[in-house]
Amino acid sequence: MTIQLPQRYADRASVNTIREVFSYISRYKGKIFVLKIEDSLISHPFFPLLMKDIVQLHGIGIRLIIVTGTRATIEKHLARAKLDTEVVNGVRITPKAAMAHVKLAAMEVAQTVISHLTPGNAGNGSSPGSASGIMGNWIRARSLGVRDGVDYQFTGHVERIQSQIVHKLLDQEFIPVIYNIGMNATGDCYNLNTDQIARQVCLDLDIEKLFFIRAQDAVPATGIELPPGSQVHPNGKIFSNMDLDHVDFMLDRNRDHLSFDNQTLLAYSKDVIDRPKGVNRVHIIDGRREGRLLQEVFSSIGGGTLIYGNQYAHIRQATLGDVPEILHLLEGYVKKGNLVTRTASDIKDNIQAFHIYAVDHAVYGCGALYETGDGWAEIGAVAVNETYKSKGIGRGLVQYLIHTARQKQIKTLFLLTTQAADWFFEFGFVWAGPSELPESRRKKYNMERNSRVLLLKL
Repeated sequence: MTIQLPQRYADRASVNTIREVFSYISRYKGKIFVLKIEDSLISHPFFPLLMKDIVQLHGIGIRLIIVTGTRATIEKHLARAKLDTEVVNGVRITPKAAMAHVKLAAMEVAQTVISHLTPGNAGNGSSPGSASGIMGNWIRARSLGVRDGVDYQFTGHVERIQSQIVHKLLDQEFIPVIYNIGMNATGDCYNLNTDQIARQVCLDLDIEKLFFIRAQDAVPATGIELPPGSQVHPNGKIFSNMDLDHVDFMLDRNRDHLSFDNQTLLAYSKDVIDRPKGVNRVHIIDGRREGRLLQEVFSSIGGGTLIYGNQYAHIRQATLGDVPEILHLLEGYVKKGNLVTRTASDIKDNIQAFHIYAVDHAVYGCGALYETGDGWAEIGAVAVNETYKSKGIGRGLVQYLIHTARQKQIKTLFLLTTQAADWFFEFGFVWAGPSELPESRRKKYNMERNSRVLLLKL
């Protein structure tokens, strides 16, 4: 069924989308994204469109590093050569006889990616709609050796990325394409895991975002125990957002239900984020979906799984510059009678009490914690953008305000509501009456409005 929005709402949505895109362009220009791309996507009909989207990101000034997965292509080359290799704990044992085929597979994938960056231009990235990709061996590696009695032979472990070379290439507006071959100090070559390469790039360079682009959906949210407070995509099939606490929960409680690949990506995501100068965000997306990469870059909701630093990463203290957005959020609630009218002046006078839920520059929710003295505080002005009500934003804001009140050593929280009492009960609030309010607030109680009073002892 198609729902036709009134024109004024459609126009507003379009304008907000345009504003959001411009804010992201400004935010990410000059930043470095790492894109780890599975080679199994190359044969998909939408792969050229994915590469076109990558070129567009490069064209607006985002600096890109591509790490090419080669598993499917290696399998193809080994099958042609009638060579069997064993995989132990997700790691391929690479005998000497297989190394030549592994190298051929690595070159094939890297060259294919570069050719799609420069369509019809034989490597010349000067024309519109193209970029200059360049591949090279910029990885120092060592042998994985013998582990638990298993000799991994010519399979290696990533030690470091030659970051100075990569930075010079980025400064010259190249897109470095890094493949799965690394060398030790004496020039011996090793077959490397490309997820590990992507991880090491993030550790050795200053990276804004890491994308795992693969030929399967994002992290599944079905058939598992869901972490408390995690956000599931509206389709109910995948996680939309996860913080590091959610990642820990998933790895601890759902190992039997998560694939080895998903466990690896979650562990690497935690590793690259949970550092003093770590990656801000990791995205796990399905490259078979047209435009999925652009959705993840230019929209706060996206279509994959976003992994970020902590539970309250999206919540911050409001500033005077947020007043128009706060008024816009409150408007619909006031019209429905859920909230009392607040003017811009009211909000400015109490701006220190307001907190907002913001993803980058887009504001999706707000709430206020008014301290009334003597160990009392009021929660008010909780509002969420209508489009995102089902995504846990309001819940996160209230939890944050309660958390903040505890940090401020508030003893009792109260709130006044006309229609949302049942929702607040979930946070531990209980019935009370106007007579139980602190005196300063009791004097201002509007008998005509007859709001319900709820209390929470901290």
